[in-house]
Amino acid sequence: MPVLLALAPSSSAQYAASSSYSAAPYSGPSVAYSLDQWRRLRQSSGYSFADYASFLIANPDWPDAERMRGWAEKAMRPGENASTVIAFFARSKPKTGNGWARLADAYATSGRGTEALEAARNAWASADLGMQDQQAIWARYSPSFTRADHDRRIDSLLFDKQPDEASRFLALASPERQAVFAARVALLQDSSDAESRYQSVNSLVTSDAGLMMARARYLRAHNNDRSAQDLLARQHHFTIKPGDPQRFYDIMLLLADDAADAHDWSNVYNITRQIGDVLPAGAQVADQPLDVRDDYSNLAWLGGRIALERLREPQGALALFDRYARAGHSLQVQAKGDYWAGRAALAAGHFQTASTYFERAAAYPDLFYGQLALERLGRAVPAPAAAMPQYTTTSVQRTAFNSRRIVQALRLLAQQGRSGEETLFIQSFARSLDNDVDRNLALELAQQLRREDLPVWVARMARINGTSFYVRQAYPTLPATVSSNLWSLAHGISRQESSFDRYAVSYAGARGMMQLMPGTAREQANKLDVGFDSSRLLSDPNYNVMLGSAYFQRMLNIWGGNVPLAVASYNAGSGNVSKWVRQLGDPRGNVDVVAWIEAIPFDQTRGYVQHVIENTVVYDSMRGGQSQQTALHVSRYLGKNRPG
Repeated sequence: MPVLLALAPSSSAQYAASSSYSAAPYSGPSVAYSLDQWRRLRQSSGYSFADYASFLIANPDWPDAERMRGWAEKAMRPGENASTVIAFFARSKPKTGNGWARLADAYATSGRGTEALEAARNAWASADLGMQDQQAIWARYSPSFTRADHDRRIDSLLFDKQPDEASRFLALASPERQAVFAARVALLQDSSDAESRYQSVNSLVTSDAGLMMARARYLRAHNNDRSAQDLLARQHHFTIKPGDPQRFYDIMLLLADDAADAHDWSNVYNITRQIGDVLPAGAQVADQPLDVRDDYSNLAWLGGRIALERLREPQGALALFDRYARAGHSLQVQAKGDYWAGRAALAAGHFQTASTYFERAAAYPDLFYGQLALERLGRAVPAPAAAMPQYTTTSVQRTAFNSRRIVQALRLLAQQGRSGEETLFIQSFARSLDNDVDRNLALELAQQLRREDLPVWVARMARINGTSFYVRQAYPTLPATVSSNLWSLAHGISRQESSFDRYAVSYAGARGMMQLMPGTAREQANKLDVGFDSSRLLSDPNYNVMLGSAYFQRMLNIWGGNVPLAVASYNAGSGNVSKWVRQLGDPRGNVDVVAWIEAIPFDQTRGYVQHVIENTVVYDSMRGGQSQQTALHVSRYLGKNRPG
């Protein structure tokens, strides 16, 4: 196991002040020392829990913190310092049986018996709980466990495809659930009596989600995918909800996608329209873990599109698009769902309802679907505020902001000229901001650090977290001279490609403001008859933008001036785009270009096209004059004449 040499003392009390961003002086390791720790810890999963925990308690919002948290939880052993364990899990709950077991130990050691029992119950319900911990928890807590606790454990093991382990506990299950559990075990084991055991309880398949899941898995294992799709499409009302909602949504999505591939539109719709029957009563989708929200959103989106476009069921589509819009925190998801709900309402003849949904989407003028909704309502996209928003900060707020260790780390990295690491910290810092006072202070920090990408990330992370932060500073302007007809598009691409970080280098090797691959940049320099210097792609934004704009003009020329096709080609290559035109139709013809963009097979390219266009429209709004917005401010870039 690697050892951090001369590691500073790591008691949780030492870090309590920084974890709450107190303005009080910090008495722990210096920021410079913590940066060295960070560089070592993020490189290896082999350090001890104490090493990771002491660092993360002090620096919970630094880059790679979530990855290190996972390593830390995996590294926990019996006998860890109780205060450190409790402080470590104060920020987020354990994700493994090992984590819950160690938290139960820590609570017990600290004399917090009620909390220890609750943590032990969660450990017992974890399918990955190791044998040693099983024995320890059983010895200490089994007298307090109920049959419901054992039901949770069996259910968890079966969702995790551990039928042999689950069978060890069947005698402890609630009597009324034992037959279903036994049938689920038999189905997963593919035993000779699997069919007979299932038939004895099959009347419960639409009320017990675990039984439906086991049967669907069994059918798929026997190459009977169509029957599995039919099963999940049956009307169900689960009185026993899935113990693992994510896994249930996973199989719903898998089978719905398979049905879509087979053009079985009714099964797609009937599977997806029942997404509300998975979570416990009263549970809000927006409060669920990200993986659950993603699956739910994907199901709602798939079902809504199939209902609207294939089944001509606009009322059903509206309901699913509405679910999609409420499924997460992201304003982008909300705007997209509300826009499409508005289109579904129009198709259903509900014009006032459509207007209500378009108004909701139009609240976000910096987003693609918000801009389309504004078109539908006949309104222009407003420019972002020309000056920093007015706000008041107290001396305590400003001191607390500047006392944050991530802010101090950013300042130190800037002084040291570590631009690559500074970029990582900028992104994590922006993600951590949860109020407009701190966001506005971050705009000041950006000026001090001379990092134009920081406001871009602040605005981007705000809208991902459900808050609009539509400010002028989030839309920097390029230092280069760009031809007038490409000015907005060059800015739109640069904002999406690099967030105006001139030092940005992608994993693939793309460089600078417009993220040019060196080979492409060399080719373009030769076409322009200018010398090629790869170092200038990072050191000289004018040079980078000159080559990038010229390359984008080539893409425009290839596609006859069509912006969506040129933007997609800039991201994914013209060869891929040519293939999509053949598969999906040509958006320059009689094709719904908004739907065409949504059908792009590459998730990254689909979002890229939307983001570049939304950025471009905002930059148009900032220019005024000849570029002042018209009733078709988005559609003219989409190559269509009908608004929205």
